[in-house]
Amino acid sequence: MGSKMMGDRGRRAERMSVDVAARLRPNDWSHVEVTMLDLSELGFRARCDARLQPGGGISLDIPGIGAVEAQVEWRKANQFGARFFVPIDLSRCEWTLTQRSHALAELLVDRAPARRSARQLADAQTRQKAVGALPIHKRGVA
Repeated sequence: MGSKMMGDRGRRAERMSVDVAARLRPNDWSHVEVTMLDLSELGFRARCDARLQPGGGISLDIPGIGAVEAQVEWRKANQFGARFFVPIDLSRCEWTLTQRSHALAELLVDRAPARRSARQLADAQTRQKAVGALPIHKRGVA
């Protein structure tokens, strides 16, 4: 019942999408390169070619935190999910800090043309109202 409760908590934890390479240790003498797909304080989902078995213990190197012990919970094709034995502090994780910075930068970049476009539209509408209010008419228009 204890692991079921932990699994339920893991499903409710806020997940942050990431797309970074990471080093995972399936044992004491080797490591595997994985691509992190998402991360929460309770676990992660990643992609790799290694055949990690559910129930197996692993260690994941997380920049800003260090080596974190976890257990593989599931595997499907080349993706797997793992649960940390001890929850991590996402605010210390360099991946999430980088992702937040990228998300903010993308938002600002996406917003700039929209703001410029809105300003240009507002300027054109104001100009049109001003010209329409002038007491002059074009000559020679039939």
